[in-house]
Amino acid sequence: MIRTLLVYDPQWAAYADRFAALLGASWSVRAGAGREWLRREIPSADAILALRLPEEVLDAAVRLKLFLFPGAGLLDTDPARYPAGCAVSNVYEHAAAVAEYVLAAMLLHATGIVRYAETFRAGRWDGSGRLGGATHGEIHGRTLGILGYGSIGQAVAARARAFGMRVLAICEDPDLPLPDGALRPEWLGSPAGLPRLLAEGDFLVIACPLTPQTRGLLGPREFARMKPSAFLINVARAEIAGERALFEALRDGRIAGAALDVWYRYPDSLDDSLHGSALPFHELPNVLATPHMAGWTAEMVERRIRKMVENLKRLERGEALERVVFTGAWAGRHPVEAAP
Repeated sequence: MIRTLLVYDPQWAAYADRFAALLGASWSVRAGAGREWLRREIPSADAILALRLPEEVLDAAVRLKLFLFPGAGLLDTDPARYPAGCAVSNVYEHAAAVAEYVLAAMLLHATGIVRYAETFRAGRWDGSGRLGGATHGEIHGRTLGILGYGSIGQAVAARARAFGMRVLAICEDPDLPLPDGALRPEWLGSPAGLPRLLAEGDFLVIACPLTPQTRGLLGPREFARMKPSAFLINVARAEIAGERALFEALRDGRIAGAALDVWYRYPDSLDDSLHGSALPFHELPNVLATPHMAGWTAEMVERRIRKMVENLKRLERGEALERVVFTGAWAGRHPVEAAP
């Protein structure tokens, strides 16, 4: 029996051949774009790799057994947005790459390397110890606060500890055991400990999922609790920090700066020109603004492909699937109750 995988995501369509090679002759892998293509292909699909499914194709997804979201979290978290009985899974594998981005952002901020390199091109020796220039900082001995202590938070903590940083973190349930080998921070608290994290952190990393509880978690009151010298790094979801509150805190110097790799709006393709917010974050001199690229490495892509292929092979063999978030509940106009 030949099964069919659809790749309905522009950034992953380029890897369709890699999926086909790993899955072998028992799978047909088809990549495409546009809703007409999807509407035509989805009746024969056993699995699909996509960010979202348009509602108008759900009734036609009669064979769909697995929805592969090629990243952490989900964009649509309502089970009724997926065909009834279809397993909805996601995949991680980006913790190492994102943690390296976080450490790079902290080091760039503390050392001022980019600024000094630019002035040196103009013949200036700002910051030179040989000439008595201004000193720069270091991250050794600084306090790192991590908001969310899952795979990314743990990867950041391990690297920060190697640099001699003091690590504090909060998570949903600090009493749960950590995975084998995970570093236990100097202090690991519950969400009620957020004020301590804000007050003590020289650097604050947002690494928690976007949920109804975390949406807008950081607003004017929270930014006022941070040190004026604090530096924020968001590698999770933009909406965890209030858009205007964050912009004003940065613009007015209430916090020293930020590295922002996640945004409040996104273009549809690489050809579109669009800043990540209606507010001009990209014009602020104390903001390192990057286009959601922290985790997008060749190594991460290969790890994710292999994890998704393993789930497809499990489906083929009739085995339990991994990383299942929930089961779809779409049933036309009358959604059924989602499976637990």
